[in-house]
Amino acid sequence: MALNALSVLSGIGAAAAGLAGEKVSAKTGAIPGLDIATILPALMGGGKSGGVGGLLGSIASAATKAGVLNSSNIGKLAEIAGSLLTAKSGAAAGKNTEKAEGAGGIAGLAAAIMGGSGDGAGLASIASMAMKLGKTAKDDNSLLSMATSLGSTLSSSFGLSFAGSEKTVNALDKVLEPDPKTDIFKSILKGIVG
Repeated sequence: MALNALSVLSGIGAAAAGLAGEKVSAKTGAIPGLDIATILPALMGGGKSGGVGGLLGSIASAATKAGVLNSSNIGKLAEIAGSLLTAKSGAAAGKNTEKAEGAGGIAGLAAAIMGGSGDGAGLASIASMAMKLGKTAKDDNSLLSMATSLGSTLSSSFGLSFAGSEKTVNALDKVLEPDPKTDIFKSILKGIVG
């Protein structure tokens, strides 16, 4: 299974929306309040967020010179996403996706994210699964804990890694409106970071 980092990142966004109780459009796959084209440059230290240094700073600098950041070109965004999200072992991740498909809870949601194509119907389905899961949370803290567990499951069971840190994730504060969905999205990424 080759990792489609852009669809995985979109799937994480759809899961965040669902956990926050919001639907995703099955036609367009638009995730209300989470624009991947805004998120990617922020995670890499570009845009309004300022530099975060290290590997991501180098990638952002190269991407800026190439005119990639703030571009709506999906192919270029996919390249950037691929530099942020990687899977350690495609074969193992594929096997785990097959095992977890049809499973409920966090494992099933993680499998849907990793196995998704990033199309509107798939993202709407991920959001719907997440919404059902989110309704089982007792309060906001347990919802954020659930999101962190989802990130940890993506990392431990599917070999997903994120070339960033908690500081990188916090750069999103400068480009995203503060709301429960944003906090959940960041918690998922922090769970992947570990």
